[in-house]
Amino acid sequence: MKCPLCNSHSKFAFTVKGINLRDCEVCEHRFAELADNELHVTNTYDDSYFNGGGAGYTNYLNESEMLRNRGKMYAKKVEKYLTQKRNVLDVGAAAGCILQGFVDEGWRGVGLEPNYEIAKHGQQLWGLDIRKGSIESFNTIEKFSLISMIQVVPHFYNQRKAFENASKLLETNGLLLIETWNRNSISAKLFGKSWHEYSPPSVLHWYSLEGLTNFLQDFGFKEVIHGRPPKNISGEHAKSLLKYKIGENFLLNLIPDKVKIPYPSEDLFWVLYQKV
Repeated sequence: MKCPLCNSHSKFAFTVKGINLRDCEVCEHRFAELADNELHVTNTYDDSYFNGGGAGYTNYLNESEMLRNRGKMYAKKVEKYLTQKRNVLDVGAAAGCILQGFVDEGWRGVGLEPNYEIAKHGQQLWGLDIRKGSIESFNTIEKFSLISMIQVVPHFYNQRKAFENASKLLETNGLLLIETWNRNSISAKLFGKSWHEYSPPSVLHWYSLEGLTNFLQDFGFKEVIHGRPPKNISGEHAKSLLKYKIGENFLLNLIPDKVKIPYPSEDLFWVLYQKV
């Protein structure tokens, strides 16, 4: 199978949940051995992804406050790098919690979400403009000063189409904000194939910061700044992820659902790019 980024030959890495993971022999990108197909989006990120546990969420809306605060944090981080009006396209907006965080900080915004049912919560609760679709095929005459992709890049079914379209949707000198998992982190290397983020078919791609930056040069993006984000997850979400990876364990039931658990973030990074 050819690499979806550079079209070079790839080699087998290992198998997780019955799905082969492969490494590119040239750019070293790691990806799931699955055909790129928009039906993957419909089939994988359905209502069960947001409420069924496993590699998704037990109850996505229980995370709304933490996600909204995350949007506020990123709005403040990127504002000083803007030269244009503050309008954002939030990709993979779900119920619009992160988007609402941007709105709280004075931004105008549009959300993009393939699951219409989860998007309706943001439309009805906050009156947000959340549109149904994927970044690979989204089309509008609007231009944005910022596109945010928080925890969604590994889910794109076609990486090249996604970033080609993102570049078209940005204004000149517009910004692209990404938060994602680091496959070269200590945690990823320590746990190997048991690393929690190796969870296909939900997750399809695994980047390093260097690999992502090199790839995005193809679409006219240069890095501005990067860092590690602070992050909290609910006890409910933590239990769901652990059960998905290690199975049922009575000790997991001792974790309260609503407790906020600080995530160490060693295997996460955020990075801001500019279209040039």
